[in-house]
Parts: sequence; C-alpha cells; structure tokens
Amino acid sequence: MKVVVERGELIKALNRVQSVVEKRNAVPILANIKLETGVNALKITATDMDVCVIDFAPAQIDIPGSTTVPVSLLYEIARRLPDSAMIEMAMNEDSGRSQLHITVGSSNFTLPCLPVTDFPNFETTPCEHKFAINSALLKALINRTKHAIALEEGRYYLGGAYMHVVQSDGGNMLRFVATDGHRLAMAEGAAPEGSDQCPGVIIPRKAMNELSRLLESSVGQVEVLVSRNRITFIIGNTTFISRLVDAKFPDYNRVIPSNNNLMLEVPAKDLARAIDLVVSVSSDKTKAVRLQLDQAEIVLSASSDINGNATGIQRVSAIYDAHPMSISFNSRYVLDSLAALEGETVRIMLPEGVGAIMAQDPEDRSSIQILMPMQE
Repeated sequence: MKVVVERGELIKALNRVQSVVEKRNAVPILANIKLETGVNALKITATDMDVCVIDFAPAQIDIPGSTTVPVSLLYEIARRLPDSAMIEMAMNEDSGRSQLHITVGSSNFTLPCLPVTDFPNFETTPCEHKFAINSALLKALINRTKHAIALEEGRYYLGGAYMHVVQSDGGNMLRFVATDGHRLAMAEGAAPEGSDQCPGVIIPRKAMNELSRLLESSVGQVEVLVSRNRITFIIGNTTFISRLVDAKFPDYNRVIPSNNNLMLEVPAKDLARAIDLVVSVSSDKTKAVRLQLDQAEIVLSASSDINGNATGIQRVSAIYDAHPMSISFNSRYVLDSLAALEGETVRIMLPEGVGAIMAQDPEDRSSIQILMPMQE
C-alpha cells in the first residue's frame, strides 16, 4: 500500500473515528484503526467491538492495499504537522515485520502494523428496516435524552435510549426515552417516512454519545438502517454502526406524572446559574440543592457538614402562585435537565404531595424531563 493524503483531510477523518477506540484495551488490535485504499480515498475504520465508525479521506492511491496502525500514534503525528502538509504512507515488510513508513518533507516516521485479518469485521449486517431522518431532529432527540441513561452495569436494560414510534396528537411520532430510575428524559418529533415499520430498539449509551458528537456539524438527512441486533447511521461520508441493547425497555408511561397541578415558571439560565453557585459549598456525591418555593421567588440552598457546616443561599425570581413548599434534588440531575431543554424559560409542574416533578419548555412540548426528589 502506498498513498498520499493531505494532513487536513486525514485529521478530519481521524477526529471522527478515533474516539471509539478505548485508551486502555486488553486486545491489541482494538487500539488500531484499519486503513484501506478505495477509489481516490483512504478508508479508515475504528471499532471497540460494540460500535464501529467508518470514514474516508480523499487520497492519491499509488499502490492499493490495507493495514492497521495505532490510531493514537498516527493522530499525534498528523496533528503536529502543518495544515497543508502532504503525508505519504507506504507499507514495508522487508524486515519481516509489517511497518507503515510515513514521510512528510524531511520528516520520517515508522509505525508498527498488525494484520488486517485480525481486525474485527463489524460491517456486514443484513438491513431489515430503513428510513431517513433530518440530522437536526436526530441530534435534538439524542441530546435531550442521553444524559438520563443509566450508568450502572447491573440494569443493562436501562443502558441506552429507547427509540420507537408512537401515536401522538393524531400522528406518528418518533420518540426517544431514557431513564436511570431517578430521572427520565423523553423527546419526540414527527416520525420520518418508513420509521413506523421499525421495531423499538435500545441504542447504547456510548453510541448515543458518539452520535451526538458526529452530528454536531451535520446538515441534511441521516440514513438509518436497523437489523435484528445492530443499528447503522450514515451521516454524510461517515458510517456509524452500533450493537443494540438486547433487552426489553420497561413501561415508562407508568412513571409519567398525570396529576401535577402546581406550576412554576423560572428563567432557565438564572436557575442553572443559581444552582451551580450554591452547590459550590458542597462536597458530597449528590451535591443536593433545596428549593424553597414561595410567591414570586425560589430560595435555593445547599450545605455541607464535611466543609465545616458551610452553606450557600441564592434567590431567583419566578412565577409561582401555589402554597409554599420545600423540595430537594440532586443538583446534577437538575442541571442536566435544564441543559437538555434549551429554552429560555422552564415550566416545572409539581404534585400536591410527594412525588416526581415534570419540567419542559413552555414553547416546545416535544420534550419533557422527569425528576424524583430526594428525601429531606
């Protein structure tokens, strides 16, 4: 194999694929990416056996071929080169070991290679369902729900976001739901044509995070292909493949409050800033924040026995005309929910007694956040 690729094009492709590679891996081949020559392009593949990303960098192909190299070494070399540098890569097996020689002007590097035959074949999977979705909608559905995915390995059925189609407001809606048992995030948008034939699937946490990153600058349509145990997203020249969580998602409708009649409205950024400020005194794991609701304002407070009984208090103007009440939350859960809603104002619907609250943007009811309070 011998190719010439521009540094800028190579860096763009490596940025899209390298994050799926685990920094500490017991399987040496999984620390490598696969390089393959195509038609005027270098095909780059990375995988950790659960997710796989494939991208292309335009290249001059002098000798076709393929190999695998450590992605961390190739990336560190490429990112230190001048923007317009032309990188020549050539395989050399004269020494009895496969090596990739990299030449850039007067600079030379040699990287160790592992056999392509050892690299996992993650690509071949029969497609059973297919649809196209606007990238902005997909990005919104992911970013509004991914924070609520459970981190505990024991409850693997909560280790992803549930993507499915539901009947809502007289039409089909594509809905994402995630929960860790303490909070729930739900977002939906008009179901793309063909998605109503797709069964509900659970997209793993790592896949959701990687997709969010890949969609940051994406425009246009994203092609979605679903098979029995995998889901594929084609985003421009990038193909992202993930295993699905093999489990049944719980009936989340049972935990959605139906009798939250008390209403609070507050500027979302003011509330987020106030929470972030008052919990600065706390060093406990949950960084609990207490909300004292009264007419026209919220009094937020946090304390810490560990830090010498330190306390923090902040008042925020709000619209609230019900009876005074006090309620405490994990501050990180509240901040995550506020960031997911994105609107200028957050509307919080509370129960008369003890129970979960529901938050949403008054101008956009396509997304809701549900939080369980902490015991005071």
